Amino acid sequence: MTGASGFLGGHLSETLVENGHEVVALVRRRSDLSVLSPLGVELRYIDLETGEGISESLRGADAVVHLAAYYTFHGKWELYKKINIDGTKAMVDAARLNGIRHFVYCSTTEVIGPVKDPPADEHTPPTPQYAYGKSKLIAEGIVRDSCSSKGGMAFTILRPSGIYGPRNVDDVSYWTITSFAKNALPTRFIVGSGKNLIQFVHVKDVAQGFLLAIEKPEISSGKTYIISDERAYTYEEVYSILSELCNRKPPKMHVPKWISAALVLPIEAFNRIAGKESFLYHVSTIQSVTQDRAYSIEKAKTELGYLPKYDLRKGLQETVDWYIKNGYI
Repeated sequence: MTGASGFLGGHLSETLVENGHEVVALVRRRSDLSVLSPLGVELRYIDLETGEGISESLRGADAVVHLAAYYTFHGKWELYKKINIDGTKAMVDAARLNGIRHFVYCSTTEVIGPVKDPPADEHTPPTPQYAYGKSKLIAEGIVRDSCSSKGGMAFTILRPSGIYGPRNVDDVSYWTITSFAKNALPTRFIVGSGKNLIQFVHVKDVAQGFLLAIEKPEISSGKTYIISDERAYTYEEVYSILSELCNRKPPKMHVPKWISAALVLPIEAFNRIAGKESFLYHVSTIQSVTQDRAYSIEKAKTELGYLPKYDLRKGLQETVDWYIKNGYI
């Protein structure tokens, strides 16, 4: 498994070990191994940027789960290409050379982008908004083409929506939750109507989706599945739940999109010059929160037996409690 030491990778490693699977964790030499070490998983070192150790790391494996990615919404295209696109191709090629039977690829609902007629499903034409989603869409094509060609292998593509949960830091959901708990300026008002839809998924539910895909290759092979919460929520609903959990008043004032963008633009410019990064202070974020991102999980439920165990309130309660316990809020 690539990305095994990351947020999703750590939770998925725990789930696989708990269910009797032997996990080989493919990690960088500078990776934080605090979650993996107690699990007793085998460690092998690779580097997707340089290609170091990729082919050797897959020897003796039955399946490859490719989670590792350059995950940021405002990054450099050369890194999206090198890691998300070229790195995925290197992993697929190495998997074929090593006789891997099943390649499971972690994509994202960001390959779909904003949804004009919610909910979107696996057949919705992709219109990714961010370079991250564009790179993952290209990588999906590489997986499909390479694995489907002569002498290829079984593959499954999973598209989680925005993932949240304990141990998640420096991510969109982390910034949103902790900023809201601290009553940060961007969380004191609602951009637009607040009626637009957003759909998150708890990390343990994502791990469940991967476990099902791995254990049911006869069903999942050659297919793409959206993995998310049971339903989408309006931004007003999200703020209401967070307000209860964080013991603060929900935002009431609505600010038009164009005014919000005008206020954020100079902050975004300053952060760029200062070398700072915050997802909340981008004009593109203003655009995002006035669009719908809602998805159907019917295919995963019907074919894989996927059933989310967390609704947003339960999942956010667990996450907020973890952030408080660990000093993030």
